[in-house]
Amino acid sequence: MNIYRNPFVVGLWNPVYLSVATVAITNDYLMAAMFIMLTLGVLGAYVSDFPLLPGLYKNEIAHKTALSSLLGIVLGFLMAMVFATGGDGADSDPISTGGKFFLTLGVMVAPSYPLMVYFVHKVNKRDLEGEEAVRRKKREEQRKRGGGPPIMNRDSF
Repeated sequence: MNIYRNPFVVGLWNPVYLSVATVAITNDYLMAAMFIMLTLGVLGAYVSDFPLLPGLYKNEIAHKTALSSLLGIVLGFLMAMVFATGGDGADSDPISTGGKFFLTLGVMVAPSYPLMVYFVHKVNKRDLEGEEAVRRKKREEQRKRGGGPPIMNRDSF
């Protein structure tokens, strides 16, 4: 098996992606919201066939990373809210900043890494070039027929 297609190795992009999310979540909730919007933007780019990276496989992996990370981001966000409480005293915080970082990262990676491995395993079984050829053929047929909704009859105008 190719090491660059091994699900356990490719799945390591998920903890890397979530480490950036952990920095955003533990620092500021506005940054966390912006990171979640970025993740949704990656998903939207995939759905609209906008190529983020060169190559079909890389775009699939970017999509699967964003998709599997959403579950971890939600759980990590909830855990960060629990542990990021401001106390009345100077040393009332029961956990250090580094502890918050690693706890949040661990909570997010625990459910999302196995999901990422599963998604990459499924992507490796697919014929991406064949699927892209079918999509191109459908787009060409749509262009030949004309734009607009399929129920719209252009002759009736």
